[in-house]
Amino acid sequence: MRIGVDMVRLARFARIAEHPRMRRALFTAAELGDVLDLGAERRAERLGGRFCAKEATAKVLRRGLGQGLRWPDIEVTSDEWGAPVVALHGGARRIARAAGIRSVLVSITHQDDLVVCVALGMTGGHDDEDFGRH
Repeated sequence: MRIGVDMVRLARFARIAEHPRMRRALFTAAELGDVLDLGAERRAERLGGRFCAKEATAKVLRRGLGQGLRWPDIEVTSDEWGAPVVALHGGARRIARAAGIRSVLVSITHQDDLVVCVALGMTGGHDDEDFGRH
């Protein structure tokens, strides 16, 4: 098992969340589709949480941007109950496979202007990978 933790200050992240080109660089179409109908404040909160989860997941993978990893390679959506679900694609998926990580679980919490995420990279078990099928 591997663990990663990250924290985002929403006041700082809100500028990124409102910049269309930055949103497209950081998030997948599925992630952006989930925030289309939200107001600016709620959109920044949701995207800030997802970005925090991407950062925590990158720490699980022990890589950063430009080290075989692109931000859209880590996709954070929600299950039917609203819980975050991580799917790995491209470089993130290759890095995880090489490290023996078969799935990534995340927990995101919001408090005032802060978002905190803890990510667990699950190793071991059977050979079937689990990315995106939680």
